[in-house]
Amino acid sequence: MIQRVTAVSANRVKKFSLFRNLPKRVLSYVLSQTHVEHQNADALISQAGDVCGEVYYLLEGEISITHADGHKTVCRADSDCSESPLNAESPSHSTIQANSAIDLLSLPRELYEAITSLPPIAYKRSSQPIELLDSSGPEADLYWEFHEAIREDRLELPSMPDIAMRIARVVHDRNSDSHAIAKVVQADPTIAARIISVVNSAAYRGRQSIDNLPDAVTRLGRSATHNLVISFALGKLFHGRSGLLQTRMTKLWQHVSYVAPICHELARVTPGLEPDQALLCGLLHDIGALAILGAARNKPELAENGALLDQLIEGLKAEVGAMVLRKWEFPDYFVQAALHAEDWMEDISHDPDYVDLVVVAQLHAYVGTTKMHSLPRLDLVPAFHKLALGKLTPRHSIGVLENAKEQIRELREMLALPDAG
Repeated sequence: MIQRVTAVSANRVKKFSLFRNLPKRVLSYVLSQTHVEHQNADALISQAGDVCGEVYYLLEGEISITHADGHKTVCRADSDCSESPLNAESPSHSTIQANSAIDLLSLPRELYEAITSLPPIAYKRSSQPIELLDSSGPEADLYWEFHEAIREDRLELPSMPDIAMRIARVVHDRNSDSHAIAKVVQADPTIAARIISVVNSAAYRGRQSIDNLPDAVTRLGRSATHNLVISFALGKLFHGRSGLLQTRMTKLWQHVSYVAPICHELARVTPGLEPDQALLCGLLHDIGALAILGAARNKPELAENGALLDQLIEGLKAEVGAMVLRKWEFPDYFVQAALHAEDWMEDISHDPDYVDLVVVAQLHAYVGTTKMHSLPRLDLVPAFHKLALGKLTPRHSIGVLENAKEQIRELREMLALPDAG
Protein backbone atom coordinates (compact mmCIF):
# COMPACT_ATOMS: atom_id res chain seq x y z
CA MET A 1 0.00 0.00 0.00
CA ILE A 2 1.31 3.47 -0.96
CA GLN A 3 0.06 6.61 0.75
CA ARG A 4 1.11 9.89 -0.87
CA VAL A 5 1.67 13.07 1.11
CA THR A 6 2.11 16.04 -1.21
CA ALA A 7 3.91 18.43 1.15
CA VAL A 8 7.49 18.07 2.38
CA SER A 9 9.39 20.73 4.33
CA ALA A 10 12.79 22.16 3.43
CA ASN A 11 14.13 21.11 6.84
CA ARG A 12 13.24 17.51 6.13
CA VAL A 13 15.37 17.34 2.98
CA LYS A 14 18.33 19.50 4.02
CA LYS A 15 20.51 16.44 4.70
CA PHE A 16 20.44 15.54 0.99
CA SER A 17 23.25 17.20 -0.97
CA LEU A 18 21.01 17.52 -4.03
CA PHE A 19 18.84 20.08 -2.22
CA ARG A 20 21.29 21.58 0.25
CA ASN A 21 22.74 24.33 -1.93
CA LEU A 22 19.71 25.22 -4.00
CA PRO A 23 18.66 28.87 -3.73
CA LYS A 24 15.67 29.18 -1.41
CA ARG A 25 13.10 30.10 -4.05
CA VAL A 26 14.32 27.30 -6.35
CA LEU A 27 14.18 24.82 -3.47
CA SER A 28 10.58 25.80 -2.77
CA TYR A 29 9.71 25.19 -6.40
CA VAL A 30 11.54 21.84 -6.52
CA LEU A 31 9.78 20.64 -3.37
CA SER A 32 6.44 21.53 -4.95
CA GLN A 33 7.29 18.97 -7.66
CA THR A 34 8.02 16.18 -5.15
CA HIS A 35 5.88 13.99 -2.92
CA VAL A 36 6.38 11.61 -0.01
CA GLU A 37 5.43 7.97 -0.35
CA HIS A 38 4.70 5.90 2.76
CA GLN A 39 5.23 2.18 2.14
CA ASN A 40 4.78 -0.81 4.44
CA ALA A 41 7.42 -3.33 5.48
CA ASP A 42 8.43 -5.88 2.78
CA ALA A 43 7.29 -3.58 -0.03
CA LEU A 44 9.40 -3.86 -3.18
CA ILE A 45 10.68 -0.38 -4.03
CA SER A 46 12.50 -1.23 -7.24
CA GLN A 47 13.97 -4.27 -8.93
CA ALA A 48 17.24 -4.60 -10.85
CA GLY A 49 16.58 -3.76 -14.48
CA ASP A 50 13.57 -1.56 -13.76
CA VAL A 51 13.24 1.73 -15.65
CA CYS A 52 11.77 4.19 -13.19
CA GLY A 53 10.67 7.74 -13.91
CA GLU A 54 11.08 8.70 -10.25
CA VAL A 55 14.19 9.02 -8.06
CA TYR A 56 13.82 8.09 -4.39
CA TYR A 57 15.46 9.27 -1.18
CA LEU A 58 14.96 7.49 2.15
CA LEU A 59 13.36 9.80 4.74
CA GLU A 60 12.26 7.31 7.42
CA GLY A 61 12.71 3.61 8.12
CA GLU A 62 15.06 0.88 6.90
CA ILE A 63 15.63 -0.80 3.54
CA SER A 64 17.68 -3.67 2.07
CA ILE A 65 19.66 -3.18 -1.14
CA THR A 66 20.67 -6.22 -3.16
CA HIS A 67 23.47 -5.22 -5.55
CA ALA A 68 24.19 -6.65 -9.00
CA ASP A 69 26.90 -8.95 -7.59
CA GLY A 70 24.46 -10.41 -5.05
CA HIS A 71 25.92 -8.47 -2.12
CA LYS A 72 23.27 -7.12 0.24
CA THR A 73 23.44 -3.99 2.40
CA VAL A 74 21.06 -2.46 4.88
CA CYS A 75 20.41 1.29 4.96
CA ARG A 76 18.60 3.25 7.67
CA ALA A 77 17.28 6.78 7.37
CA ASP A 78 19.62 7.96 10.14
CA SER A 79 22.78 6.59 8.47
CA ASP A 80 25.12 8.15 5.91
CA CYS A 81 23.95 5.84 3.13
CA SER A 82 20.55 7.54 3.12
CA GLU A 83 22.04 10.83 1.94
CA SER A 84 22.35 9.51 -1.63
CA PRO A 85 19.49 8.66 -3.99
CA LEU A 86 18.42 5.01 -3.82
CA ASN A 87 18.05 4.58 -7.57
CA ALA A 88 20.14 7.21 -9.32
CA GLU A 89 20.71 4.89 -12.29
CA SER A 90 18.04 3.89 -14.77
CA PRO A 91 17.63 1.02 -15.45
CA SER A 92 18.22 0.22 -11.78
CA HIS A 93 21.37 -1.72 -10.86
CA SER A 94 19.92 -2.97 -7.58
CA THR A 95 16.83 -4.43 -5.98
CA ILE A 96 15.49 -2.37 -3.07
CA GLN A 97 13.02 -3.66 -0.47
CA ALA A 98 11.55 -2.12 2.66
CA ASN A 99 12.58 -3.81 5.93
CA SER A 100 10.16 -1.64 7.90
CA ALA A 101 7.53 0.96 7.22
CA ILE A 102 9.31 3.68 5.29
CA ASP A 103 8.89 7.20 3.95
CA LEU A 104 10.38 7.91 0.54
CA LEU A 105 10.89 11.30 -1.04
CA SER A 106 10.04 10.94 -4.72
CA LEU A 107 10.92 13.42 -7.45
CA PRO A 108 10.74 13.18 -11.25
CA ARG A 109 13.92 11.75 -12.75
CA GLU A 110 14.18 14.49 -15.36
CA LEU A 111 14.07 17.08 -12.57
CA TYR A 112 16.75 15.17 -10.62
CA GLU A 113 19.01 15.07 -13.68
CA ALA A 114 18.46 18.78 -14.37
CA ILE A 115 19.43 19.66 -10.79
CA THR A 116 22.59 17.52 -10.87
CA SER A 117 23.78 19.40 -13.97
CA LEU A 118 23.22 22.92 -12.58
CA PRO A 119 26.19 25.33 -12.78
CA PRO A 120 27.87 26.72 -9.64
CA ILE A 121 25.88 29.19 -7.58
CA ALA A 122 27.02 32.80 -7.13
CA TYR A 123 26.48 34.23 -3.69
CA LYS A 124 27.37 37.90 -3.96
CA ARG A 125 27.01 40.63 -6.51
CA SER A 126 30.18 42.62 -6.93
CA SER A 127 32.82 43.46 -9.51
CA GLN A 128 34.31 40.17 -10.61
CA PRO A 129 38.08 39.87 -10.42
CA ILE A 130 39.63 38.78 -13.70
CA GLU A 131 41.61 35.57 -13.43
CA LEU A 132 44.06 34.20 -15.97
CA LEU A 133 42.68 31.15 -17.70
CA ASP A 134 44.64 27.94 -17.31
CA SER A 135 46.50 27.93 -20.61
CA SER A 136 50.01 28.25 -21.99
CA GLY A 137 51.80 29.62 -25.03
CA PRO A 138 50.63 32.61 -27.09
CA GLU A 139 47.05 32.26 -25.82
CA ALA A 140 48.16 32.82 -22.23
CA ASP A 141 50.33 35.76 -23.31
CA LEU A 142 47.42 37.44 -25.07
CA TYR A 143 45.09 36.76 -22.19
CA TRP A 144 47.58 38.25 -19.77
CA GLU A 145 48.03 41.28 -22.02
CA PHE A 146 44.27 41.94 -21.92
CA HIS A 147 44.27 41.27 -18.19
CA GLU A 148 46.94 43.88 -17.54
CA ALA A 149 45.41 46.44 -19.91
CA ILE A 150 42.12 46.17 -18.02
CA ARG A 151 43.75 46.41 -14.59
CA GLU A 152 45.74 49.49 -15.64
CA ASP A 153 42.83 51.12 -17.50
CA ARG A 154 44.73 51.01 -20.81
CA LEU A 155 42.26 48.99 -22.84
CA GLU A 156 40.75 51.12 -25.60
CA LEU A 157 37.02 51.16 -25.02
CA PRO A 158 34.33 52.08 -27.56
CA SER A 159 32.93 55.59 -27.39
CA MET A 160 29.26 56.34 -26.91
CA PRO A 161 27.66 57.24 -30.27
CA ASP A 162 27.59 61.01 -30.74
CA ILE A 163 23.82 61.24 -31.04
CA ALA A 164 23.43 59.32 -27.79
CA MET A 165 25.57 61.87 -25.96
CA ARG A 166 23.66 64.79 -27.50
CA ILE A 167 20.27 63.30 -26.65
CA ALA A 168 21.44 62.73 -23.08
CA ARG A 169 22.35 66.40 -22.70
CA VAL A 170 19.02 67.69 -23.98
CA VAL A 171 16.96 65.15 -22.04
CA HIS A 172 18.71 66.07 -18.81
CA ASP A 173 18.14 69.77 -19.45
CA ARG A 174 14.98 70.61 -17.49
CA ASN A 175 14.33 73.60 -19.72
CA SER A 176 14.11 71.49 -22.89
CA ASP A 177 10.78 70.39 -24.33
CA SER A 178 9.62 67.80 -26.86
CA HIS A 179 10.53 70.08 -29.77
CA ALA A 180 14.11 70.49 -28.49
CA ILE A 181 14.51 66.75 -28.04
CA ALA A 182 13.00 66.10 -31.47
CA LYS A 183 15.44 68.57 -33.05
CA VAL A 184 18.39 66.50 -31.77
CA VAL A 185 16.86 63.24 -32.96
CA GLN A 186 16.17 64.69 -36.42
CA ALA A 187 19.93 65.07 -36.93
CA ASP A 188 19.98 61.32 -37.61
CA PRO A 189 17.20 60.58 -40.13
CA THR A 190 17.50 56.80 -39.66
CA ILE A 191 16.98 57.01 -35.91
CA ALA A 192 14.23 59.61 -36.36
CA ALA A 193 12.36 57.23 -38.66
CA ARG A 194 12.78 54.41 -36.15
CA ILE A 195 11.39 56.55 -33.33
CA ILE A 196 8.30 57.26 -35.45
CA SER A 197 8.01 53.54 -36.18
CA VAL A 198 8.33 52.50 -32.56
CA VAL A 199 5.73 54.98 -31.29
CA ASN A 200 3.26 53.42 -33.74
CA SER A 201 4.34 49.84 -33.02
CA ALA A 202 2.37 47.20 -31.13
CA ALA A 203 4.53 47.83 -28.07
CA TYR A 204 3.84 51.59 -27.78
CA ARG A 205 1.00 52.75 -30.00
CA GLY A 206 -1.99 54.66 -28.68
CA ARG A 207 -5.41 55.35 -30.17
CA GLN A 208 -4.08 57.53 -32.99
CA SER A 209 -1.02 57.11 -35.20
CA ILE A 210 1.73 59.72 -34.96
CA ASP A 211 3.68 61.09 -37.91
CA ASN A 212 5.95 63.75 -36.33
CA LEU A 213 8.81 63.61 -33.83
CA PRO A 214 7.61 66.15 -31.23
CA ASP A 215 4.36 64.23 -30.76
CA ALA A 216 6.31 60.96 -30.72
CA VAL A 217 8.56 62.30 -27.96
CA THR A 218 5.53 63.49 -26.00
CA ARG A 219 3.86 60.09 -26.18
CA LEU A 220 7.01 58.13 -25.36
CA GLY A 221 8.27 60.45 -22.65
CA ARG A 222 11.79 61.78 -22.15
CA SER A 223 13.22 58.64 -20.56
CA ALA A 224 11.85 56.21 -23.15
CA THR A 225 12.92 58.47 -26.01
CA HIS A 226 16.42 58.71 -24.54
CA ASN A 227 16.74 54.94 -24.12
CA LEU A 228 15.35 54.18 -27.56
CA VAL A 229 17.73 56.62 -29.27
CA ILE A 230 20.66 54.93 -27.54
CA SER A 231 19.28 51.52 -28.49
CA PHE A 232 19.05 52.44 -32.16
CA ALA A 233 22.44 54.18 -32.16
CA LEU A 234 24.25 51.16 -30.68
CA GLY A 235 23.97 49.17 -33.89
CA LYS A 236 26.42 51.55 -35.56
CA LEU A 237 29.19 50.27 -33.30
CA PHE A 238 28.84 46.71 -34.58
CA HIS A 239 30.99 46.95 -37.68
CA GLY A 240 34.44 45.34 -37.93
CA ARG A 241 37.26 45.53 -40.43
CA SER A 242 37.81 41.87 -41.25
CA GLY A 243 35.61 38.98 -42.23
CA LEU A 244 36.01 37.14 -38.92
CA LEU A 245 35.49 40.21 -36.75
CA GLN A 246 32.46 41.35 -38.72
CA THR A 247 30.97 37.87 -38.51
CA ARG A 248 31.45 37.88 -34.74
CA MET A 249 30.00 41.38 -34.41
CA THR A 250 26.96 40.53 -36.50
CA LYS A 251 26.37 37.36 -34.51
CA LEU A 252 26.72 39.33 -31.27
CA TRP A 253 24.20 41.95 -32.42
CA GLN A 254 21.79 39.23 -33.50
CA HIS A 255 21.96 37.80 -29.99
CA VAL A 256 21.49 41.06 -28.09
CA SER A 257 18.79 42.29 -30.48
CA TYR A 258 16.83 39.12 -29.70
CA VAL A 259 17.44 39.24 -25.94
CA ALA A 260 16.48 42.93 -25.67
CA PRO A 261 12.85 42.68 -26.92
CA ILE A 262 12.32 39.67 -24.65
CA CYS A 263 13.58 41.78 -21.72
CA HIS A 264 11.15 44.49 -22.81
CA GLU A 265 8.16 42.14 -22.77
CA LEU A 266 9.09 40.44 -19.48
CA ALA A 267 9.41 43.90 -17.89
CA ARG A 268 5.86 44.70 -19.00
CA VAL A 269 4.54 41.89 -16.77
CA THR A 270 6.90 42.61 -13.86
CA PRO A 271 5.96 45.58 -11.64
CA GLY A 272 8.81 47.92 -10.80
CA LEU A 273 10.76 47.42 -14.03
CA GLU A 274 10.56 49.79 -17.01
CA PRO A 275 10.28 48.20 -20.47
CA ASP A 276 12.46 50.80 -22.24
CA GLN A 277 15.17 50.44 -19.58
CA ALA A 278 14.88 46.67 -19.92
CA LEU A 279 15.30 46.91 -23.71
CA LEU A 280 18.50 48.90 -23.29
CA CYS A 281 19.85 46.55 -20.60
CA GLY A 282 19.31 43.66 -22.98
CA LEU A 283 21.24 45.44 -25.73
CA LEU A 284 24.12 46.41 -23.43
CA HIS A 285 24.65 43.22 -21.45
CA ASP A 286 27.30 41.97 -23.91
CA ILE A 287 28.93 45.33 -24.65
CA GLY A 288 32.20 43.96 -23.24
CA ALA A 289 32.35 41.44 -26.09
CA LEU A 290 32.08 44.32 -28.55
CA ALA A 291 34.98 46.12 -26.84
CA ILE A 292 37.16 43.01 -27.10
CA LEU A 293 36.27 42.59 -30.76
CA GLY A 294 37.22 46.22 -31.31
CA ALA A 295 40.58 45.73 -29.61
CA ALA A 296 41.19 42.65 -31.77
CA ARG A 297 41.26 44.81 -34.90
CA ASN A 298 44.87 45.72 -34.14
CA LYS A 299 45.92 42.19 -33.20
CA PRO A 300 46.20 39.87 -36.23
CA GLU A 301 46.79 36.89 -33.94
CA LEU A 302 43.29 37.48 -32.55
CA ALA A 303 41.53 38.73 -35.66
CA GLU A 304 42.49 35.52 -37.47
CA ASN A 305 42.00 33.03 -34.62
CA GLY A 306 38.32 32.49 -33.85
CA ALA A 307 38.87 29.96 -31.06
CA LEU A 308 41.27 32.21 -29.16
CA LEU A 309 39.03 35.22 -29.72
CA ASP A 310 36.04 33.34 -28.31
CA GLN A 311 38.11 32.26 -25.30
CA LEU A 312 39.05 35.86 -24.51
CA ILE A 313 35.49 37.09 -24.96
CA GLU A 314 34.07 34.41 -22.69
CA GLY A 315 36.60 35.10 -19.95
CA LEU A 316 36.71 38.89 -20.03
CA LYS A 317 33.47 40.28 -21.47
CA ALA A 318 31.74 40.75 -18.10
CA GLU A 319 34.41 42.96 -16.54
CA VAL A 320 35.16 44.80 -19.78
CA GLY A 321 31.44 45.45 -20.21
CA ALA A 322 31.27 46.91 -16.72
CA MET A 323 34.20 49.17 -17.57
CA VAL A 324 32.51 50.43 -20.74
CA LEU A 325 29.24 51.16 -18.97
CA ARG A 326 31.01 52.97 -16.13
CA LYS A 327 32.88 55.04 -18.71
CA TRP A 328 29.58 55.86 -20.38
CA GLU A 329 28.17 56.83 -16.94
CA PHE A 330 25.28 54.38 -17.00
CA PRO A 331 23.45 53.64 -13.73
CA ASP A 332 24.78 50.75 -11.67
CA TYR A 333 22.00 48.35 -12.63
CA PHE A 334 23.33 48.38 -16.21
CA VAL A 335 26.80 47.58 -14.88
CA GLN A 336 25.40 44.73 -12.78
CA ALA A 337 23.52 43.32 -15.78
CA ALA A 338 26.78 43.19 -17.75
CA LEU A 339 28.69 41.61 -14.87
CA HIS A 340 26.10 38.97 -14.00
CA ALA A 341 24.21 38.27 -17.22
CA GLU A 342 25.40 34.66 -17.14
CA ASP A 343 25.40 34.03 -13.39
CA TRP A 344 22.44 31.76 -13.94
CA MET A 345 22.01 30.63 -10.33
CA GLU A 346 22.51 33.96 -8.58
CA ASP A 347 19.78 34.81 -6.06
CA ILE A 348 20.83 38.02 -4.34
CA SER A 349 18.15 40.68 -4.61
CA HIS A 350 14.79 40.12 -2.96
CA ASP A 351 12.89 42.04 -5.63
CA PRO A 352 13.20 41.42 -9.37
CA ASP A 353 15.76 43.56 -11.14
CA TYR A 354 17.26 44.03 -14.59
CA VAL A 355 19.85 41.31 -14.04
CA ASP A 356 16.96 38.86 -13.60
CA LEU A 357 15.39 40.05 -16.86
CA VAL A 358 18.60 39.58 -18.83
CA VAL A 359 19.23 36.12 -17.33
CA VAL A 360 15.74 34.84 -18.16
CA ALA A 361 15.64 36.54 -21.57
CA GLN A 362 18.92 34.89 -22.56
CA LEU A 363 17.65 31.46 -21.56
CA HIS A 364 14.58 32.05 -23.73
CA ALA A 365 16.78 33.26 -26.59
CA TYR A 366 18.86 30.07 -26.49
CA VAL A 367 15.86 27.74 -26.75
CA GLY A 368 16.30 25.59 -29.84
CA THR A 369 20.07 26.17 -30.05
CA THR A 370 22.90 23.81 -29.17
CA LYS A 371 23.95 26.11 -26.31
CA MET A 372 20.77 25.37 -24.37
CA HIS A 373 22.10 21.89 -23.53
CA SER A 374 24.84 23.44 -21.38
CA LEU A 375 22.47 25.85 -19.59
CA PRO A 376 20.22 25.33 -16.57
CA ARG A 377 16.58 24.51 -17.03
CA LEU A 378 14.50 27.68 -17.01
CA ASP A 379 12.39 26.70 -13.99
CA LEU A 380 15.52 25.99 -11.90
CA VAL A 381 16.86 29.55 -12.25
CA PRO A 382 16.10 31.87 -9.28
CA ALA A 383 15.49 34.87 -11.54
CA PHE A 384 12.66 33.03 -13.28
CA HIS A 385 10.72 32.78 -10.02
CA LYS A 386 11.08 36.51 -9.31
CA LEU A 387 9.54 37.92 -12.48
CA ALA A 388 5.82 38.64 -12.92
CA LEU A 389 5.27 38.66 -9.14
CA GLY A 390 6.68 35.14 -8.92
CA LYS A 391 3.74 33.74 -10.89
CA LEU A 392 5.63 32.60 -13.98
CA THR A 393 5.61 28.97 -14.97
CA PRO A 394 7.49 27.68 -18.04
CA ARG A 395 4.19 27.46 -19.91
CA HIS A 396 3.11 30.93 -18.75
CA SER A 397 6.47 32.40 -19.65
CA ILE A 398 6.32 30.99 -23.16
CA GLY A 399 2.72 32.20 -23.37
CA VAL A 400 3.74 35.75 -22.45
CA LEU A 401 6.29 35.78 -25.24
CA GLU A 402 3.95 34.09 -27.68
CA ASN A 403 1.32 36.76 -27.01
CA ALA A 404 3.98 39.42 -27.51
CA LYS A 405 5.33 37.84 -30.70
CA GLU A 406 4.25 40.82 -32.81
CA GLN A 407 5.86 43.33 -30.44
CA ILE A 408 9.09 41.33 -30.36
CA ARG A 409 9.13 40.99 -34.15
CA GLU A 410 8.63 44.76 -34.63
CA LEU A 411 11.30 45.67 -32.10
CA ARG A 412 13.77 43.26 -33.69
CA GLU A 413 13.11 44.77 -37.11
CA MET A 414 13.72 48.26 -35.75
CA LEU A 415 16.95 47.09 -34.11
CA ALA A 416 18.26 45.57 -37.35
CA LEU A 417 21.89 46.47 -38.06
CA PRO A 418 22.19 49.66 -40.13
CA ASP A 419 24.27 49.71 -43.30
CA ALA A 420 27.97 50.02 -42.69
CA GLY A 421 28.06 53.29 -44.58
